[in-house]
Amino acid sequence: MKTFTFFLSLFFCISASMSAQHVYTWEEYGISFDLAEDFKEVVNNSEEFSAEGDGMSLSIIPFADADIDDADITAYTIEAAAAMNFSRIDGVSPITINGFKGGYAEVAGDGVKVFVMGLIDPDSDTNFFIVITFADGDALATEEAIAICQGLSKM
Repeated sequence: MKTFTFFLSLFFCISASMSAQHVYTWEEYGISFDLAEDFKEVVNNSEEFSAEGDGMSLSIIPFADADIDDADITAYTIEAAAAMNFSRIDGVSPITINGFKGGYAEVAGDGVKVFVMGLIDPDSDTNFFIVITFADGDALATEEAIAICQGLSKM
């Protein structure tokens, strides 16, 4: 019974921490995204948004290119992932998410895992690279990183 009570308590703590979210808006680029309340802004200017949370970091880097398409951003994303020189690169997967198109890759090595996502906005010349870093093997961080990516949207 004690084991069941412990796991039930742990479940509620994890659920509460994952549901406590703060919505950020980057009006200059017309996007919003959700981060857990433990994230704190490190950089917030026209060239980058970065925040750090418990065991995770996030950076969003915008760039302008009206001629880029789905194939280009996928190729750029794999190049960015390869440039990190990690021991493992999972292939780029194409994605369409909340009005954006692009691709993402997972890289890992030395106990660190990184999600690299390249997104284009088909309706503008503003595009983004999103980089989320956390400990490799941290299942909770993996789920939180996925939630961050899914919560990114155009305003």
